[in-house]
Amino acid sequence: MKFLFFLLTAFFISFYSFSQDTTDDFDYTTQFVYGINLNTQSGLIGGFSFRYAKAINETMFHSFSLELVDVRHPKEQRRPSRLSGEFFTPGKRNFLYVLRPQYGREWILFEKAEERGIQVNAIGAIGPTIGIVAPYIIDYRFDNEIIRTEQYDPNIHTSFESVVGTGSFAQRMTDAKIQLGASLKASLALEFSAFKGSQVGFEAGMMLDAYSQKIEIMGLADNKQIFPSAFFTLFYGISK
Repeated sequence: MKFLFFLLTAFFISFYSFSQDTTDDFDYTTQFVYGINLNTQSGLIGGFSFRYAKAINETMFHSFSLELVDVRHPKEQRRPSRLSGEFFTPGKRNFLYVLRPQYGREWILFEKAEERGIQVNAIGAIGPTIGIVAPYIIDYRFDNEIIRTEQYDPNIHTSFESVVGTGSFAQRMTDAKIQLGASLKASLALEFSAFKGSQVGFEAGMMLDAYSQKIEIMGLADNKQIFPSAFFTLFYGISK
């Protein structure tokens, strides 16, 4: 979590100067939004998103965003270990954590009346995708009763009944690798004024991540290098 806040701070401080030279012709000229992301490539909660917008004119904004999400394979299914009762995911080879810094434009389609009503914005953005591929570590008991902690390998760990548990977050991140790609987003954001200077709302749309090679998430299933997804983000915004 400290790593996430460090990245967030560094990313948005670099763009803070953009907010100093815009005229006062609009209801607000800058907006900072953060929210919880749900998408079709993740579990119940996909991750977290942050967006900074700076007015260009009355209907258009610069949009700088940063997202961190956990991408899962559709065939992942957790089950308890017969030996310990701890839950694990049979067949999983790697975790895929995705970091998306994006730049785009935001257009006001329908503007709310003063401090009331609903504002509808269209957002388009593009940027790099930083895939953090972390090995799925398991504790496996072999026939000689020796338990080894290592990345799941379908050629070695042939029985799921012998899985005792899983490794820690620190263990998998130690051997994590970076896989670079690109991302593209198209969405609509509906925002409601909570009180002066703040908004609540949601953003819904489509996201596309593409990598130069396939990302192996599951060892016993087809893996892919292009990840399309639909997403829904609940957000809170502060504007001035």
